[in-house]
Order: sequence, then C-alpha cells, then structure tokens
Amino acid sequence: MIGLFRRLGWARPVPDAAMGEGKPVGTPRWWRRHLTANNLFLAAMIFALAFLMARRQGVVLDLPPMQVKAPGQRTVEAPEFALADLMGSRVRLSDHRGHVVLVNFWATWCPPCRAEMPSMEKLYQAYRDRGLVILAISGDRAGTQVVESFVEELGLTFLIVLDPAGEVFAQYGVRGLPTSYLLDRRGRIVSAEAGARDWNSKAARQVVEALLREE
Repeated sequence: MIGLFRRLGWARPVPDAAMGEGKPVGTPRWWRRHLTANNLFLAAMIFALAFLMARRQGVVLDLPPMQVKAPGQRTVEAPEFALADLMGSRVRLSDHRGHVVLVNFWATWCPPCRAEMPSMEKLYQAYRDRGLVILAISGDRAGTQVVESFVEELGLTFLIVLDPAGEVFAQYGVRGLPTSYLLDRRGRIVSAEAGARDWNSKAARQVVEALLREE
C-alpha cells in the first residue's frame, strides 16, 4: 500500500538536511504531507464507526423487510388500552376498530424516534382518508408540555397519547424505542417492528395498501 502511494508521487516530505544539495525539491501541499496509508486507514475506520452508530441510533432507516403475517396467521389481537391525548380526552384502541392502525411507542428523548417520525407523518397524510390511523404512545414522564412542543416542532398531525407511568408499555412488552405494531381492520397484530423504520418507503406503503384493501 505504501509503495502504491510512492508510485503515485505521494512520498514523505524530504528532511531539511537534503535541502541545498543542488537538487530542486518541491514543497508538498499540506494534504500530501498528511495523506499516508495509516491516516487513510484511520479515516476509513472512523467513517465505518460513524455509519454504524448512526444506523444504531436510527438516523439510517434501513431495517430488514417487515415480517408481515398473512390473514390466516393472525391469531393475536392487540391488547386494549385507554390513554389521554394531548387535549385530555380519553382514546381507546377499540375506538378505531375497522381501521388499519399503526401503534407506535416512542419518547421525545429518543433519537431514532425523532428520525422516523417524519416518515410516519407522510404515511399518515397519504392514507388517512382511506382508513389509516396512527396512535403514537409517548412514554415521557414529563407529560403534556414536553410532548406538545415536540409535536409542534415536527408538525405531527396523527394521534398522540400519553403513557407516563409506562403501563401500556409494559402491557405490550416494549423493551426498546421505537417499537411499532401494525394492526389490521379486525385489531389483529400483523407485524411487530423494533427500531426506527422508514414508514414512507415503497415497501411499507405496499404493506399498508394491502391491509387497507382487506375487508
């Protein structure tokens, strides 16, 4: 590798002692002085680690394909819950029977949650008139005030409900954020997704469209 850089003319700087021997010596640019094989390897490692960290934090929304259950395999009905929305009104999951429902567990302090929220909003705007409902359950203990400012900042229009005590989180066995459950019109769990996802992707839209076509 070092020999390759030497053949390309990226040699090490000539020591001062070699100056003045009658041979013209050009002054290398600063990036040539510092561009060595070791530095290139270090830069590549830093880039790879940064990518992995971004993916883990949900900045890179490239999870594996959704594991969607066929109608005959949907044997588990999503547990009922009732939580207050930002206006204090009681919202029950069963209120939305007959709709395709995306139940999303999140918190304002969760970077992956923030990363996927814009794609959820786009999905909601695309299919709300056809029967899609999004119920985003906040686990923020600070309650309404911190959640309201977050919702306003991101311009979210789907339903936000509050679970500061974490009762519904425990009921659904949520272990990490974000976690999402996609339900069919009969309230049965179609897919359970852990981690941030691009909900506006072509694959996600195809799944939602197929569920909306079901009776």
